[in-house]
Amino acid sequence: MKKFIAFAVLLYIIYFIVNTLYDSGVFKTIENHSLFQNIKSYETIYGPEDLDIDHKKNSLFISSSDRRKLSLGLPANDGIYLLDLTKDSIPYKLATSFSEEFHPHGISYLHHDDKDYLFVINHNKQGHSIELFHYMNDTLFHIRSFKNELMISPNDLIATDIDNFYVTIDHGTKEGLWRTLEDYLRLPYSYVLYFDGKEYSKVYEGLNYANGVNISNDGNTLYVSETTSGKLSALNRNKNTGQLELLFSKELKTGLDNISIDNNGDLWIAAHPKLFDFLAHSKDSTKHSPSQVLKVNVSKNDFTISEIYLDNGVKFSGSSTGLSVNNEVFIGQVYDDKILRGKLLP
Repeated sequence: MKKFIAFAVLLYIIYFIVNTLYDSGVFKTIENHSLFQNIKSYETIYGPEDLDIDHKKNSLFISSSDRRKLSLGLPANDGIYLLDLTKDSIPYKLATSFSEEFHPHGISYLHHDDKDYLFVINHNKQGHSIELFHYMNDTLFHIRSFKNELMISPNDLIATDIDNFYVTIDHGTKEGLWRTLEDYLRLPYSYVLYFDGKEYSKVYEGLNYANGVNISNDGNTLYVSETTSGKLSALNRNKNTGQLELLFSKELKTGLDNISIDNNGDLWIAAHPKLFDFLAHSKDSTKHSPSQVLKVNVSKNDFTISEIYLDNGVKFSGSSTGLSVNNEVFIGQVYDDKILRGKLLP
């Protein structure tokens, strides 16, 4: 009986390892293709992880953090950059009144009462926070900081009002052994946190590395991506309370990252087809990580997926955001210094 139990346990361990490798994309074959033309790149900003757009002014906000330098304890020229899409120009760094250490991650642009605001996830030695800025005249004027003990590891956010937002918490455990176990055993400790102006609450739990989050153009549906499970979920949103109810989910078989939504209501999601390659890339710039951008059409109870871009990582590694505006697509990345810009093929 003991031998049988030991054999069963061994079989389960082998199955778990093989299944993890499969889900992480180890056995995938990457064949480059692109539905872009006239591709150009901006190569002056390290770690342009998240992008957001002011449609009225055609201004692209770019979150920048040189994560490799920071991991070595070196100073980094981190901040928020702006690209004016009405001009033939390059991104430039915005001035800020924020006096603390500033290493941006996820961002969310909000137009409210005829003013422009930017919410920015910030990681520094003091911990994690969300910083709210009033954007005016190429300057970010700091308004307030949002901090809470539940904000263990914030990744991406979407603001719904001047003091309301959803934020993905990609790990439910703090750094150390337990976080490593959470990653490799794919423990569902991640969640979505909601701030209603007064209190923070977990509104969607049991996730595997919650990453991207965004809201439909009518404000009724929240979309959440999970990286290690490759799952994309649509949730009904109560506009009065902020509470969420799952409508449907779908596993897209890739490591999903940030979510953008175009004017037609379609989702644009950057992804990491080979997660172990991405992990190696995070530690060594000479190791490539394949990049992928998906366009997702949302029907009543399903997602229809179109692959727009796929690269083996040689030209572009570690894609984090795909954003579509005016028939163009912009792609950001987590670690290197490149943003792609290209027109969609007719």
